[in-house]
Amino acid sequence: MGETLEQAFQKLCREKNLAVTHQRLVIYRELMKMHDHPNPEQVYERVRPELPSISLATVYKTLHAFVAAGLICQVSPHHGSMRIEPQGEPHSHFICLRCHDITDIATGDPDVAALKAGVPAGYQVEQVSTELRGICGRCAAESFSAGHA
Repeated sequence: MGETLEQAFQKLCREKNLAVTHQRLVIYRELMKMHDHPNPEQVYERVRPELPSISLATVYKTLHAFVAAGLICQVSPHHGSMRIEPQGEPHSHFICLRCHDITDIATGDPDVAALKAGVPAGYQVEQVSTELRGICGRCAAESFSAGHA
């Protein structure tokens, strides 16, 4: 029989030297259920029913600890609020410049070796991600309908 989510989380934490706590487990469990790119406030709202005394600051600290340990990824940190996602299959992101929605795009692995070859000597690559930026379909449709009203 396969590992439970709790067992997998405990194993990941041991591998990353991250203390396993009930709060971290609840946050991780909720993250694994979220299939979008939530911000810390959205995660906070999801865990509050089970952890009514948790603070938003604790959620932020936990998410930063998860990112630092490599349990989750921070998506596009330069587009407003922190957005995160579980580690998954390699993919790119389309980021709407108007509503800041993030959409996964199945592109497979970028040529990481070629990208790293262009990095100046002495630099250390920690993460590789690709993103496309533009206007999502919803915002484009709203602009079109507003122009024809």
